Amino acid sequence: MNINILASCTLALGLMGCSGNSLNNPLIFPEEITPGEPTDEGDGTAITASSPVVVPDDLAFNLANAKIIRGTGGDPDTLLVNISALDATPIEATWQRRPALDIPGYQAFAVQEDALDRLFIGLAATSADGSASAVLAGDGGQFGSYFSGTKYDREGAYTPPDATAEGPGRGQVSYTGKYAGLLNGGGAGDDLLPIPAGRPAAPSEAPTQATQITGDVFVNANFADDVVNGIVKNRNAIDLDITSDVGSANHNDGTGVRMEDLNMVPTAILANGTFGADLERGPIKKVVGTYGGAFGGTDASSIAGGVHVTDVYNGAGEKIENALERGVFVLDQCGVTASGGDCIGTAP
Repeated sequence: MNINILASCTLALGLMGCSGNSLNNPLIFPEEITPGEPTDEGDGTAITASSPVVVPDDLAFNLANAKIIRGTGGDPDTLLVNISALDATPIEATWQRRPALDIPGYQAFAVQEDALDRLFIGLAATSADGSASAVLAGDGGQFGSYFSGTKYDREGAYTPPDATAEGPGRGQVSYTGKYAGLLNGGGAGDDLLPIPAGRPAAPSEAPTQATQITGDVFVNANFADDVVNGIVKNRNAIDLDITSDVGSANHNDGTGVRMEDLNMVPTAILANGTFGADLERGPIKKVVGTYGGAFGGTDASSIAGGVHVTDVYNGAGEKIENALERGVFVLDQCGVTASGGDCIGTAP
């Protein structure tokens, strides 16, 4: 990864001038494009045990649907994506597998039809028992705007664990898994197609690459109280490239840029196993976004969900101006399909 901003500008933009890639430049983290239509029915129907999983608008945003298509006969997997953006044609476009962009726990997919089109990245994961899955998709911005969204769902029936009996691991359970996030720009740009030499381009005309964020998620749920809460921790912006100042907390020395933890505010588990509430900064009780998710499988064996971070802070507690983040998590239940790591010390 090239973390020298002057060099990365030269490589990415050819003969085009470099503005310094400062986060004070709104073109680095441009405004979101509000989708024209909601992604759920929004008819006020009461939630019941048979109600489907509906991703809230602020989490789904531009992403209407996404599904991994498993490869056969040695062919790689692909991602079928319906995003209200400018990725490719047809409406449900096929994004190709990009192993070089994989992050822990997630397969990566991408599409960029030419050097003057947006580079879209998709990150997808499925729980250990196949009962829950999530997809994150987004670009890094072009023409002062960007597109992104999350999709999470479950396969088959969902049943909560027995919360009437006493003892550990009954109705009080824990979950662990990996996090994947994308910032609206700021990436090093190593995966962008090069703009041909001699092709003039205005600063906002050149597409930019989304920054990938890795992390871990730990969740506790109680199915007697029907309440869930948790944390997104160990967040690391692995390819953030916004400053060459080695004294800055945003400087990437090749190992990434540490980001602040996110607390999932306790909230109710609805009758169909879905939930959602605010995200707060780990060190203080300040709302910085929202999260949502759904339980899946027998005895709620897994969780899939998404987050939307509207105020992004690095590990030093400094707000990264103009940055926005969407992310997903896929979790397995401790003592059922997960063990070790964050499951150590949990019951059963």
